Amino acid sequence: METYFSIISTPLNTVLNEKIGVGLVMYNSKISRIKFSYNKFSNLKGLISGNKYTFIKPYLKNIEYNLHKQSDLQLFDEQVSNNKWINNSYLNYLHRYTNNSLIFSEPQKINIELSDVNFKMLFEKYIFEFDEEITEGKSKNIVLEVRNKLYDKIENNVNLNVTISPSDFTELIAPVDINFIGKNDVIVAGQTIDFDKKHYFLENDLSRYVAFTKAADYMENERGKYFIIGQEPPKDHFQHHNTWKHVKESNLVDYVDLSETERIMEYISTHMVKPLYDKVDNN
Repeated sequence: METYFSIISTPLNTVLNEKIGVGLVMYNSKISRIKFSYNKFSNLKGLISGNKYTFIKPYLKNIEYNLHKQSDLQLFDEQVSNNKWINNSYLNYLHRYTNNSLIFSEPQKINIELSDVNFKMLFEKYIFEFDEEITEGKSKNIVLEVRNKLYDKIENNVNLNVTISPSDFTELIAPVDINFIGKNDVIVAGQTIDFDKKHYFLENDLSRYVAFTKAADYMENERGKYFIIGQEPPKDHFQHHNTWKHVKESNLVDYVDLSETERIMEYISTHMVKPLYDKVDNN
């Protein structure tokens, strides 16, 4: 079975053909993998315009979300179904398509099998350090599990995968990505945290989310309802487990185990939460 890959880049200077790889697609005739490096993309903030940065980041997340959700995907103004767009014909079209935000390289054949291990190897060769542990046959990561279990049930009541900026909450120092956000009498938000990821990234994710909650409370002059969804890490991973325990016992957030996400759905429904931001009608 033939395997192909395409590198997804952000153009820096179209005249000089300067671009930075931020994502990778790898596929064969049956399965595909796609991943973006948000850590690398964050480093481009000073190299591209603020408007472009604000547009691209949620756009990348929307691509990933729709692919994993296995629903229709709106890509470059062309409607395609599920992940069937990942093929030589369509990626060649995207390669030729002139776009000021994302560039797809011409699909290249590679003589290796499509596996999680090989995908990670290729990703780290061409894009950036792979920021999640991955092994052959590993089940879906917690972020995707939460998307599949929860998002369909709350999407009418909240905004999903939102980048919150200091223009939204003035006490916020830097933009923060939030999984979902809405409001009843108070701000209601939630974030999925992978307590198994590298401790530096784990602490960074938690710090940014807590900074958001404090900024929101300050602006609203009332304490909001903030969820963190996670799973207990192995006890022999002492740093990770101590961090998880601290979060679980914290009064700043409401910790929800992955197996109990229906508790969030019930809260949002019972308290008649509505999206914080107006939703765009694409129809």
